[in-house]
Amino acid sequence: MIAGFTPRSAISRYGIAVLSVALALGASHLAVVFLDTEPFAALFLCAIMFVGWFAGSGPGLFATVLALLVFDYFLVPPVNSFALEITEVPRLAVVAVAALFVNLLTAAQRNSAKFLRRSRDELLIAVEEQKRIEHALRRSEMYLVEAQRLSRTGSFGFNVSSRELSWSDETFRIFQYDRTMKPTLDLALQRAHPEDLALVQQLIELASGEAKSLDYEHRLLMPDGSVKHVQIVARAVKDASGSIEFVGAVMDVTAAKRAERLLAGEKHLLEMIARGDSLALILDDLCRLVEERADGSLSSILLLEPSTNRLRHGAAPSLPIEYTQAIDGIVIGPSVGSCGTAAYRAEQVVVSDIATDPLWTDYRDLALAHGLRACWSTPILSSAHRVLGTFAIYYREPRSPNPQELNVIEQVTHLASIAVERKQSEEALRRAQAELVHATRVTTLGELTASIAHEVNQPLAGIVSSGNAGVRWLASEPPNIENARQSIDRMIRDANRASEVIGRVRSLAKKAPLQRGWLSINDTVLETMVLTRAEVARNGASLSTQLSDHAPLVWADRIQVQQVILNLIVNAVEAVSAVDGPRDLFVSTDKHESDGVLFTLRDSGIGLDQEKLEHVFDAFYTTKADGMGMGLAVSRSIIEAHGGRLWASPNEPRGAVFQFTLPAGREEAS
Repeated sequence: MIAGFTPRSAISRYGIAVLSVALALGASHLAVVFLDTEPFAALFLCAIMFVGWFAGSGPGLFATVLALLVFDYFLVPPVNSFALEITEVPRLAVVAVAALFVNLLTAAQRNSAKFLRRSRDELLIAVEEQKRIEHALRRSEMYLVEAQRLSRTGSFGFNVSSRELSWSDETFRIFQYDRTMKPTLDLALQRAHPEDLALVQQLIELASGEAKSLDYEHRLLMPDGSVKHVQIVARAVKDASGSIEFVGAVMDVTAAKRAERLLAGEKHLLEMIARGDSLALILDDLCRLVEERADGSLSSILLLEPSTNRLRHGAAPSLPIEYTQAIDGIVIGPSVGSCGTAAYRAEQVVVSDIATDPLWTDYRDLALAHGLRACWSTPILSSAHRVLGTFAIYYREPRSPNPQELNVIEQVTHLASIAVERKQSEEALRRAQAELVHATRVTTLGELTASIAHEVNQPLAGIVSSGNAGVRWLASEPPNIENARQSIDRMIRDANRASEVIGRVRSLAKKAPLQRGWLSINDTVLETMVLTRAEVARNGASLSTQLSDHAPLVWADRIQVQQVILNLIVNAVEAVSAVDGPRDLFVSTDKHESDGVLFTLRDSGIGLDQEKLEHVFDAFYTTKADGMGMGLAVSRSIIEAHGGRLWASPNEPRGAVFQFTLPAGREEAS
């Protein structure tokens, strides 16, 4: 049995051999009968060829033997006998050789055809495999191209000897050259920023000469004037001939550089906010940060005035001054440009073309006159979602924001909200502190009501006494004009004295904003002592002073410094009134080692132990039965707000020492 064939298929193939020889025999008989000619040996050769081609070499050999036997028996004289005449031997031999040759030739042809079919099948398989490989390569190339595009990373090859350069599609895109151009080193260097060109050339020549790897960053100056940052990374390899070739990548790191600058700018702005820099300076730096990040942009910040619903100028370092002045104070509404509408809606408003957008109907001529064509405005919202103002980006050509720009806008408006809300909180805190300072001052004055009344009553009594004396001098005969005049002078002096006391009380009681000016600490001490003189005397205490002529002027608020001195003296009087023995208070001023002034108040009162020293300046801490515990806390806050320091220490041999310093600053610094 032939391998690969079932018994039934083998029988069929040998049956074809028998049938083919039988058909050849029948055809030969017909030729003899009807054509009256010799039998055709060619018919048997055709049968053998047919069997060999369709049934294979085995059935072909079988058909050859069978055909020779049939030909000898039926067609070669003597007919119907296997006996063979000698004259027919050559003929039969020729037929046999021809039959064998035909069989061998047919078998060879059949094998060749089978081989060709197999080769064709293998070729088809190979072609399909090649197609699959090509498809996979195309997919891989597509993935690589897409990956390079997404990562902004192009590849290149550079042969040092031939100076030939090859680029990927992304490299062409990074350098903004047409894909049909032949890349050269000169083309690459043409894009190098003029300030970086010499360094780039030096690095390339050095790496080429020493076959060193490359890893450096430089800037590209693009045809539109924009600047890109690229990082070049390449490895030097040598081929069999020793020629050096660089294989590397070009990475567009512009976005990363901008992100770094934005992050550094955010850090700087947060530091400014933490330091308490002016809001105008913070907002101005914020606009400049965005303008550096977005080429060709002009930024603006408007702050909402809640009481009038008007937007007020906050910062616009690059916009025309005439334009910022024109929009300062616009009332927000549903169709008030980009900013007025954004503040009204409390949502972002993007106007890509001012010339056609209906929101700019009333302000279009103003904007176009200054060359402004696009404006994207975003509301600055507080943590409670309250509109604080707007942040806007202008462009001089119509355009819409991309996702990266929207992300930057979101970060910037968040920073602006922190800065504005921080300043508003600080202002609210300052107002609350001012209220507290005023309340504490009024409370202290209330404690001095009796003493103040005494200070006023003394000159009033003197006025009455001098008035009566003047009347008597004028009623005498003759009238004593000179003595009457002296009485009137005393009345005027006492009236001025009473007026001075009342004026000082009114100044201390009045709620006025902080007003700094050049201040003499010695004069301030003497003015304050007028209000406490009666209180000191009423408690059986004595107050002495030693005021230095070397104490410099300070830039401070007179009323608040008076309040601190008043608080300290009143506390000292209360402290000495609780002891038996000397009740001494001593006030001194001097120049401090820091070029400021030093105020010192010593008393011989009950003193301060260590626990009291640690808490005496805490809010609501008091040792008095009816005290609020705010006097010293407020005093310290006042001194620290002026850049000074207030502290306490035990006095020897008894009592306490309170001291504060004030810097001798300049008006500009304050």
